[in-house]
Amino acid sequence: MTHRTPQTSETPESGTPRHAAPDVTYPYYGQELPPQGDQPRDSASGVTLWAALVVITSFLVASVAWLGITSAQQPTPTAEERQEREQVQRPGENDGQTPDEPAMGYRVSSPQFALWAPGTKIQATDHYPQPGEAFTAQSCTVAFSFSGPDGRNYAVTAGHCGKEGDLVWPTYAETAADYSVEVGHYIYSGLYSENVGEIVDIDVGIIEITDSERYMDLVGKPIETALYSGDIPSGEKICKTGATTGFTCGDFEASGRTQIIRTDTNIERETYGDIAHVCALPGDSGGPVFYIIGGRASIIGVVSGTEAGRADEPCDAEGSATKMMSYSNYDQVMEVIDRVVPGVNWVGQTW
Repeated sequence: MTHRTPQTSETPESGTPRHAAPDVTYPYYGQELPPQGDQPRDSASGVTLWAALVVITSFLVASVAWLGITSAQQPTPTAEERQEREQVQRPGENDGQTPDEPAMGYRVSSPQFALWAPGTKIQATDHYPQPGEAFTAQSCTVAFSFSGPDGRNYAVTAGHCGKEGDLVWPTYAETAADYSVEVGHYIYSGLYSENVGEIVDIDVGIIEITDSERYMDLVGKPIETALYSGDIPSGEKICKTGATTGFTCGDFEASGRTQIIRTDTNIERETYGDIAHVCALPGDSGGPVFYIIGGRASIIGVVSGTEAGRADEPCDAEGSATKMMSYSNYDQVMEVIDRVVPGVNWVGQTW
């Protein structure tokens, strides 16, 4: 599903009521799961058409770049914000539990280093925008990040959010200076890349992060990166985080479903993944899908799309509890990572 909004200086906010404020806290920060109401779990038969949840926005590089204001307008995090982000960048060093809560026996895996926290907001372009140029950018969300065996940093998002070589920027970028040096670039897309072998049409994308110092906007508080590979029973509660709707939850429906996804160019591609009764809107693509273990969020997948025809339906609309979200599951995500960045060292923990 595509949104095109004329802009002159900054990334727009969605006009859709948010399910969570920008400073949303996660369950283990003391928040109850958002109420979902009664949700029917009747599976639709056959192949379903899904809409990719990417926002395409029209921009005009700020004209102030021509007036001598050419320095990048990078936000400055507070000391507390910086500390919060640094505390979750080495999730593999945690013991997997809080002192007051004994482990429940769930095995999770974490990267040795995660530069960007789950829920980082990004936008992408296919070239370097120039002063005074009108261009479009795709806004999505990052599921998580990890470090490779070569010491480089990578991020995982949806495959339809960008093509190989597309440039990645902070969502606050607005001047020519902001767009002079990218924070990263796509090195793989499961929907667009060639020579993908047996992992064709998995809606997962990989970004190489090339600027580790740039501040990145984030949905809510930074959280640790921990992946869970266990089976999720039908009807179990799962959640997701996205740049547009924040933190929303619902019931898991089924896994391994073949589906048709309609990308931003209205091209239909066959893919497969898991589905759940969770509300998501354009801009949420690529965000982390969570299974809550003892009040902590473990990542089980990457947001892909929602039912075609309902992509713009607000999360507080009547009947929204029946809305379905598709996502690429743990096995698919790891299959892509193992091919694109082989040899990643994952650290096991018990939650």
